[in-house]
Amino acid sequence: MAKPKDADAYVEALEPPVREIAEALRTLVRATAPKLEERIKYSFPHYDLNGTVVYIMATRDHVDLGFYDGVDLKDPKKMLEGTGKRLRHVKVYAPENARSPALAALVREAVRFREATGAPPKGWR
Repeated sequence: MAKPKDADAYVEALEPPVREIAEALRTLVRATAPKLEERIKYSFPHYDLNGTVVYIMATRDHVDLGFYDGVDLKDPKKMLEGTGKRLRHVKVYAPENARSPALAALVREAVRFREATGAPPKGWR
């Protein structure tokens, strides 16, 4: 995939069914957290508020909804995966899963955390 100029181009370049999942996640993030600014970084959509809060990254068979402050988020449904220093993600395999209330709650929690703490830790993106 060539480097997309915006999130529309990113999603349009994906093959079904991953395209539908990415579209549903994009709709979820934009509806749940309208104050986040959508931009392309590292060739996929990121949603920023004092740095990246959430990102959408397609793979061959699913789409990751990633959280830059993932290690610090309340995750009562235990949806977050990952072992990195700060990042965590949720693997989404179907568009209907992208409309999950628990996923929307994670997005709201990520925004709440960022608003409460400000920018990501020093040295972090």
